[in-house]
Amino acid sequence: MDIRSLKHFHTIAECGQFTKAAAQLHISQPALSNTIKSLENELGCILFERSTKNLKLTEPGEILYKHAENVLGLFDKIYKEMEDARNVGKGKINLGMIESYRYFISHMIGIFKSKYPAVSMKVRELGPSDIVKSLESYDIHLGITSIANDHNDFKYIPIFQENYVLLTPPDHRFKNLNSIEIIDLKDETFIHSLEGFKIRETFIKACEYVGFSPSVEFETESLETACSLVENGLGISVVPESFLALNPSKRRNVVFIKDFPSKRTVYLVYQPERYLPPPIQDFIDITLQFSNEIIVRK
Repeated sequence: MDIRSLKHFHTIAECGQFTKAAAQLHISQPALSNTIKSLENELGCILFERSTKNLKLTEPGEILYKHAENVLGLFDKIYKEMEDARNVGKGKINLGMIESYRYFISHMIGIFKSKYPAVSMKVRELGPSDIVKSLESYDIHLGITSIANDHNDFKYIPIFQENYVLLTPPDHRFKNLNSIEIIDLKDETFIHSLEGFKIRETFIKACEYVGFSPSVEFETESLETACSLVENGLGISVVPESFLALNPSKRRNVVFIKDFPSKRTVYLVYQPERYLPPPIQDFIDITLQFSNEIIVRK
């Protein structure tokens, strides 16, 4: 058994058919069938039930599939780390970040590129759960997120804290107020982020604590979309304060919530056990220095 035969087995299990798997692997179907027969002979087990049109894994096949997933994933990570080591001083940094950090990232990239002009960057806007998945699969080197999970393989470094604020349409009843309390929001219609976002969880718990459940009319994963809905009079929304610097507008009012129970913490997250070349280590240092010197002061 070698990595090639494991990959062939895994591809068949994913496709459910020898024909589709052979096409995906760019080999002939007889050659693929021979690989699986050899693997079954070596292991002394039948791996697929072949009595139906779509193949089904046997119990030994299920066991092998589980281990093949882990082994192939590990090989993929090895190749990615070797690529990072081979391309020191050039190559690419893959970064995943929450949407509201968009305002700050260009400043840090500018500082970084002045030192590493040959290193390119791929920046993706992701939700907190997708940042975790992308780190686990080695699709990104670093993440900037608003949720610190209990993940033993990750290191979370707090970058900064900020307030949550309320956005309302220009003609809303709060238009002449600088601040309100959570109970004042009892009869309002909300535009909120999807489940799994920290801002949603924090706000709903705060409302329930004072005795009501907020009426959520619209759900979106984009703060920009939420702001647009607010500006068009379709509800009100709670957003992180830093997002206002990213999207200034006269078509909405900003109101502070006096008794909001917590601030939002933004974290830099990465896997300390993964090989990170010097340029990525420097980008981590730039992020922390920039946050301490500029963001916190704001």
